[in-house]
Amino acid sequence: MSLNDKTSKIVNVTGTYTDGSGQNQFSGPWGIFVDNNFTLYVADNRNNRIQNFQPGENNGKTITGNGTPKNLQLNYPTGVVLDADNNLFIADNNNSRIIRVIRDDYQCIVGCDSNSSSTSDKLNNAYALSFDSHGNLFVADEYNHRIQKFTLATNSCDSTTTTTTTTTTTTASTTSSNTSQRVYYRQFDSSASSKIIRQN
Repeated sequence: MSLNDKTSKIVNVTGTYTDGSGQNQFSGPWGIFVDNNFTLYVADNRNNRIQNFQPGENNGKTITGNGTPKNLQLNYPTGVVLDADNNLFIADNNNSRIIRVIRDDYQCIVGCDSNSSSTSDKLNNAYALSFDSHGNLFVADEYNHRIQKFTLATNSCDSTTTTTTTTTTTTASTTSSNTSQRVYYRQFDSSASSKIIRQN
């Protein structure tokens, strides 16, 4: 489709123009992601779920959130993205956290005690997220008015090694700092009141 081609038609991929919770309906869709196979992922905000649509299909499948296995409770998700290994990452906005989904296993990556804050290991309404070509995760931290950068590591959060890296550039009159937080994670029970994740 070319924007300069006046004969091109805009196609409605899915949705019924009305608010709803059916498999072809949304209630305030926000973030979307299309993978290399043209599979569409949608953060269905007010339905508190992530929907998956195969190419050519307008009926989706709920893959995370309301009614899925293990019943992970999302709270107004606004962003969704896949990494290079096809793992699903969700900006769980009102829970101020980032969730990673590997098949039916959930891992909390950032902001896992559900308490919003401006410290480096917390978020205040995680709004959107994206990866760069090196696998670094960037998060729009809405009410902290900042963009956070995190480097994912495979070590358990029980590790005692400090892995925060800081690069400082100094000029004659100013000093600036660029910090990348390295995140340790492990699987957690979505029903538990205390999330077992920590950022060093």
